Amino acid sequence: MIYQAHRGVRTEYPENTMPAFEAAVRQGYGVIELDVSVTKDGRFVLLHDATINRMARLQDGSELEETVNISDITYEQALDYDFGIRLSQEFKGTKIALFEDVLCLAKKNNIKLKIDNKYQKFTSGQRKAFFELLKPYEDIVSLTCFDTDELKKVTGIFPSMHFHYDGPVNDAVLEEIGTLLPKEQLTVWLPIECPKTSWVKVAFADEKLSKKVKKYAKLGLWIISNAGELAMAEKLGADIIETNGEVKP
Repeated sequence: MIYQAHRGVRTEYPENTMPAFEAAVRQGYGVIELDVSVTKDGRFVLLHDATINRMARLQDGSELEETVNISDITYEQALDYDFGIRLSQEFKGTKIALFEDVLCLAKKNNIKLKIDNKYQKFTSGQRKAFFELLKPYEDIVSLTCFDTDELKKVTGIFPSMHFHYDGPVNDAVLEEIGTLLPKEQLTVWLPIECPKTSWVKVAFADEKLSKKVKKYAKLGLWIISNAGELAMAEKLGADIIETNGEVKP
C-alpha cells in the first residue's frame, strides 16, 4: 500500500511548501498530492485556495487586511509574503513554491506527484502552458479528474501517464472509465467516512463499492488520520491512501 502526503506533510510543515514536500521525501511517502495555481504573470505556484490570505502573512507575521487573489498578483509580488510563519516561527521566511521546483525535487528523489483537479479551472491558455510543462515529466506526474469528460481529454494528451479520478462513482462511471484506461493506469478515489470527510457529497467507501472499483482501477482512500482508519483502509483493499501526515509510511 502506497502512502500519499496531502499537500505535503501538512501536520508538521506549512502545506504546499517546499519544506512540506521535502519532509514527504524524507519520511518515505510514495506520492505527494499538491494544488497548482496561476499568478497574474502566468507562473505556476503551489496553493490550494484562490486567495493567499489563509496561508500568507506579511513579513512581520501579521495577517493581510485585504483579500488578495493569487491570480491578481505576479510571482514577484507573491514573494513579498511569508508562507511559513503562520504555522510556526521555525518556518519564517518560507516562500510560495514554484511547481517547477517541486518537479525537480520529485525527479531527483523518484517520488510521484498527484496534481489536484483544480487545474480543470485553468483557462485554455493556462492549460496549454501547463501541459507543455508536464510533458517531460509524464513518468512522475499524474492528473486528477473530477469528471469523465476531462479524463477523456487528458488521456489523449498523455497516453502513458497514470491518472486519478475523484468524482462521483457508480456502475455507469466505472464502466465508462474502464474503457478509457487499463486498470494499472488509473486510480479511483473514495472518501472514508470520518470527521475530515464530513463535507463530501460523493459516496463513501464501503466493502461493496471498494470491490467494484478494484475491478476497473486501483483503489485510493482518503483521508486517513489514525490507526483505526488505516485498518479500515487495509480491510477495504486500498492500493494507496492519503494522509495529512498523521499516518507515516
